[in-house]
Amino acid sequence: MQTLTAITALMTRSPSLFLLLAGFGLFPIYTSLADLPFWNDVAMRIMLLGMAAMGLNLVLGFGGMVSFGHAAFIGIGAYCVGISQFYGLENGWLHILIALSVCAGLGLMIGFLALRTRGIYFIMITLAFAQMLYFFFVSLELFGGDDGMGVDRADFIFIDLWEPLRLYYLIWACLFVICTLLMLVINSRFGVVLQGIKDNESRIEAMGLAPFRYKMTAYVISAAICGLAGVLFASWQEYVSPDIMHWSRSGELMIVVVLGGLTYLSGPLIGAIVFFLLEEFLPELIHIIAPDYTENWMIIFGPLLIAVVLFTKGGVMGSFHRLRLMASGREDTK
Repeated sequence: MQTLTAITALMTRSPSLFLLLAGFGLFPIYTSLADLPFWNDVAMRIMLLGMAAMGLNLVLGFGGMVSFGHAAFIGIGAYCVGISQFYGLENGWLHILIALSVCAGLGLMIGFLALRTRGIYFIMITLAFAQMLYFFFVSLELFGGDDGMGVDRADFIFIDLWEPLRLYYLIWACLFVICTLLMLVINSRFGVVLQGIKDNESRIEAMGLAPFRYKMTAYVISAAICGLAGVLFASWQEYVSPDIMHWSRSGELMIVVVLGGLTYLSGPLIGAIVFFLLEEFLPELIHIIAPDYTENWMIIFGPLLIAVVLFTKGGVMGSFHRLRLMASGREDTK
């Protein structure tokens, strides 16, 4: 009954997100009929990237906090799996519990310091903590150091993850739960206040509310979501290394959020799809047009991203929203 209520809420409050989730849920049927099992792997990667980007979008898109260190929480979640297995703990549900607890705790600690600052100072503090964690795990030779460590697919009771389709639907189910949770959070009083803080923090303070508490809560939730994505990433990849925590990975998350559209629930998932398509097919397109520049495809990707920011207000979802308003003869008030 609760599942049906959640589905109904998604359909009414965020139809685009519901359609995306339904598409991912039905996608394995298509790949099975077309005999294209490889694309299930692609879809899992997109869902994991989208899930982590959703965590970032809570603080970036809805809270106005530009965090440049969220990849660290993904890495911590992944290492919770690897280190737990190293010491003989194989239960996947416990891996999730440990990762959520550790990432929430780290989010609380980092947020306590970083959220007392604003602007470039907040960005630099989150980046500094992320790089500290990155180099900390590079130095841990016991767990592979810079080379990382292999992990087995976690043992989820009643779920055999060695069956690829079961891993797919575990990731999908977690994504569904995260989407529902974020929809409830954003449409609650908490979400309204959080967006009010983004627009005018002084006004929220004048109303007698404490912006710091709201921002801290959002930051902790965001960190925990990225930690969950890290746990699932480790089981999918069967490998974890400090590279997943590098600052460039945090940059990728920000790109995904911006591409999809800030302040849109479905934006991160759309952004993950667009990012994957650009990453996979842009090099091939450049190879056809200018073979000598194939290895430097990111030089083209940069200007494309700048063009998205400058000319498509609100990313892909923002552009779609404006086109829909134009088609109905209304003006965009956002």
